[in-house]
Amino acid sequence: MARLDFARKRRMLVYALVLLIGVCCIVLSACNKNTGIYDVSDKGATLEVNHFIAKFINSLYEGIGNIGWTVVAFTVILKLILSPLDIWQKMITRKNAKAMERMKPQLEILQAKYGDDKQKFQQEQMALYKREKYSTFGACLPTIVTLVVFFVIFAGFREMVGWKYANDYQDCYSVYDQAMKEELDRPDWENEENAERFAEAKDIAQTAVYNFYYDDAQVESRSFLWIKNIFVPDGWQNAVPDYLTVTGQKGMVTSRITGVQADEYEDVMGKVLGTGGWAKEGKWNGFLILPILSLALSVISQKLMSAAQGTGEKKEKKTFKQRIEKLKNLGAPAPAQEQANGKEKKPDQAQASMKMMQYMMPVITAVFAIMYSSAFALYMLVSSLTSTVFQLAFNLIFKIVDKKKAQNPVAKKAR
Repeated sequence: MARLDFARKRRMLVYALVLLIGVCCIVLSACNKNTGIYDVSDKGATLEVNHFIAKFINSLYEGIGNIGWTVVAFTVILKLILSPLDIWQKMITRKNAKAMERMKPQLEILQAKYGDDKQKFQQEQMALYKREKYSTFGACLPTIVTLVVFFVIFAGFREMVGWKYANDYQDCYSVYDQAMKEELDRPDWENEENAERFAEAKDIAQTAVYNFYYDDAQVESRSFLWIKNIFVPDGWQNAVPDYLTVTGQKGMVTSRITGVQADEYEDVMGKVLGTGGWAKEGKWNGFLILPILSLALSVISQKLMSAAQGTGEKKEKKTFKQRIEKLKNLGAPAPAQEQANGKEKKPDQAQASMKMMQYMMPVITAVFAIMYSSAFALYMLVSSLTSTVFQLAFNLIFKIVDKKKAQNPVAKKAR
């Protein structure tokens, strides 16, 4: 009994620790004031990232030098850091799946025995869960942890996008302002009309900004493979964000800059806007490759996870006659409703919720990959890829373990 109490206390301690980590991560994200929002009214101010995830990504970028490979490296490092928690989640999920497989006949007996008495059925169901050590919280834990990590990482990437918008504009403004001053101060322009002089200086300054923006080092800092600007979604959006985009007035962009008016932004970025894309007017920053791959890998990962959780699911897909016969062999009457209608019972609420999550996670992944930055879509793609590989390895290992146990039942009983 003392051993059981110790095991229960240990599980509760682990659950409390996971919840504490989740709350701390959410608080850390929430405590970063103006996350992803940067004021560029002071053009000479040095802008620093605030979010701890963004700081880590930025430090990696300083060493790697390419933002795309930085995101890949960050994702792999994060997966390695979280791998013990991931393994623990999978162990809990597998343990629950095995317990549910054992409890299935007994749950059917309870369903047949208590019928419409839902209160009594729930009492007996919870008692059965307790005897079989089935953790209802443990069944929800993987989803909770996944969502916490997802939104914390999203906040970090949102910060990176806002910081990049602000830094790009500040750098371009500095080039523009310097070129304007040099041109307007030229002594050979003293006799020209002010309007013409200003227009010519503006054109020269915008050309200087264009040359700076498309300098090899600048292009390298924001491009990755086929993606022209990794801080813009991989799709039909303009490769160079316009005023409405950088100020958060268009689309689902949550990162933005403040302290700049539309006419000022368009003056500075005049020759850069509408350029750089795969199509005319700067459109098609990418070809929707990242969102499509992210969606496909997310579906595969969910299918593999479902296969690991429900090893007995296919076995439970029996015909109505087989289920009735099974209940009779167990000494329980078949549910009256099934006998009358000849229909199989609908899946319970927990199973329905799990199935819904299997469809919801890929949809959420696709929406975020399409609507937000290519950097975040790349993170989700690499994350799904590593999760898929890890899940394949996990399924293979436990398939071997289950096979060995099935081949040696005598030794198991002897113990």
